[in-house]
Amino acid sequence: MGTISLKLSVKNICRQGVAFASELIGSEQKYCIRGAYTHRTEYCYFNDSEHKDEYQKEVYERASDIARDERLSTVYDVGCGSGYKLVHYLGQYETVGFDVPETLEFLRRTYPARKWVHAPFSDRSHPSADLVVCSDVIEHVLNPDELMGFLSSLTRKWLVISTPDRDRAYSAFSPFQLGPPSTDHHIREWSFKEFYRYVNQFVDIHEHCHSHPVHATQMIVATTRS
Repeated sequence: MGTISLKLSVKNICRQGVAFASELIGSEQKYCIRGAYTHRTEYCYFNDSEHKDEYQKEVYERASDIARDERLSTVYDVGCGSGYKLVHYLGQYETVGFDVPETLEFLRRTYPARKWVHAPFSDRSHPSADLVVCSDVIEHVLNPDELMGFLSSLTRKWLVISTPDRDRAYSAFSPFQLGPPSTDHHIREWSFKEFYRYVNQFVDIHEHCHSHPVHATQMIVATTRS
């Protein structure tokens, strides 16, 4: 290990020590993420239009299994990105893809037979769907409480939601363990335990797993509360 690498390692270990100390004396958690974590404060648009199913394929396959086994008919995808996974894995159902205005032109041009909409998280005008997918979106959102409220309003029963697991994405003493994330497009990232605690505030969790043997994606399958 070179001198520069050694200095960085020592710096990171010291930073972790300071973080643990601040948490021991009561630094406040935010969205169930450790109190010493630094969250980004500015949104950065991520253009997903060039991607297909290189990532989160298994999330949509699990959603497809649920839709088939439960004999569902309507599916929403909140933050559908390129739309590829929604159309190719859930295209046999009545679908609506939700995304930001910058993405809608691409979606409507690429899949004109499908319904694509933009809706603020405060919008409660949409009828609920049997199944709602929200795959690797929540880490891009400034206020995830608003997103979870929106998802709850859209979901008649089933919710499939995923996000990167911070503990899988980085080594234990990586500076990114204390945020902000390595990519500018992510506001924050949850560990496996943190994400369970956070989502469990809003819905009843039935499954929580890593959807891929190598990728960092963690997936939750949940149902709405009566």
